[in-house]
Amino acid sequence: MSKKPRRDRHWHNREIKRIKRERGISHTAALRVLEAEQAAAQISLPAWVRPKTVYVNDGWSPRGTPFTPPAGVAPMADPYGHAYELSSAAYLLTFTVPDQEDFLGSEVSKTIDAIVHAHRFLVRPQAGWYRATAQVHGPIPVTMPLTSDATPPPGHVTATVLVAPIARIAPTMEALKAFLHDSFTAAAAAILQRHPAAAPGLEPEQLPVASDMAEQIQERLQPRTTSWMHLHPTLAAEGPVYETYPERVVDIRARGWRHTGKGRYTADLAEQRGLEPRTYDELAAIDGPLSVVRPPGEPDAAQFVEALTAAGTKAAATLLLALYQLAAHYRQWSQEADEPTGSLTAGAEEAQDSATMTDLVWSQGEQLAEQPDRIDTEALTVLKEELEYWTGTSQHYTEVAGNLAVLFSRAADAHGGWSALTDPALRKMEKLQAWLMSQAKAPREAPTGPGMPRRPWETEPNLPT
Repeated sequence: MSKKPRRDRHWHNREIKRIKRERGISHTAALRVLEAEQAAAQISLPAWVRPKTVYVNDGWSPRGTPFTPPAGVAPMADPYGHAYELSSAAYLLTFTVPDQEDFLGSEVSKTIDAIVHAHRFLVRPQAGWYRATAQVHGPIPVTMPLTSDATPPPGHVTATVLVAPIARIAPTMEALKAFLHDSFTAAAAAILQRHPAAAPGLEPEQLPVASDMAEQIQERLQPRTTSWMHLHPTLAAEGPVYETYPERVVDIRARGWRHTGKGRYTADLAEQRGLEPRTYDELAAIDGPLSVVRPPGEPDAAQFVEALTAAGTKAAATLLLALYQLAAHYRQWSQEADEPTGSLTAGAEEAQDSATMTDLVWSQGEQLAEQPDRIDTEALTVLKEELEYWTGTSQHYTEVAGNLAVLFSRAADAHGGWSALTDPALRKMEKLQAWLMSQAKAPREAPTGPGMPRRPWETEPNLPT
């Protein structure tokens, strides 16, 4: 019998003890750090491939993505800071660039963007990379003078910004100083890569800032910060690190993934698709940008309910046609790309509501498209636009079938029930009613129409003779 598992356990226990001793943290925290180190060390990413019918211009290309680690640099211990709370600091940064502007903005503005982007991965010499982000405020109204007293040559301008880097780091002064040094190193490199120093003494310079002054700048000037496409979830919210990972996401190929714990995701229909579980970073780097699944915002939900109630007895038919037209559009896109690029079910592909909706949309949609008298055209436009917004490539994806049941039920409860939102042909469809009215407060109505059998609750009581 092989003894390798025993050796692995011994190595595992020794590493946990080492991390506990070096960092002064609990056994559980040390275990999380070790798991994060092992996951990061195993990342080997294929080149990102753009779906044919989707255009992404914000950092994703075959050369790399915002989630692709720096080439040739190993991750440092616990590169995601799983053992620590979210921390932030601030400093002033003065730099000199050409005084130019084009349709994309000024060189100062472009340089600020470069500083922000440089913070996606920070690198510490002899230690490796770790994840971070930054908010950059400015330029501030008063430019801080360089210690060299150098003046910019003609055609150049000097600006000062407040840089506020953010990461999960150890709560020690030593760790904070190293973090600020890493931040400035990355920012200066990004600036000099765009524009080498115009003259000696005009290199980027870091200046300390008092906390009250930093707060005033942050209150008065809007920050330039990481795009939603680039931001790692552990840096997006405070609190326990593993609670920051979204429960469900949708990738750029319109496939749903669910969080199974510790930053790992499993695809819906994984076996059918041949997809192995991935870390968040692997998923984002291979099939990003990712959309987080969430319910519709209340203003959008109210508009949706208003459109349904305005359609009256044409509401259900109009909704089914809107779904059919969008589903047909996504099917055409997917056929052209030879892979999925749009979906009405990616938010919950294995849910029964999604299966029911899909069946009804394809069985009823084509017929409804040929019967315009059953459709409210104004409501159709509103519902289709909202559904496209829910399911398009953006920061969020709204699960369709379950949320439609909530909103249709809300409309029915407030405006006369199932019969008030359905025409005679759809009113008697039990499958449709069971789905769309599943969240209604009122009891389900019995199907009506000629030849429909009475339900048990409709039978007349035995009257005395």
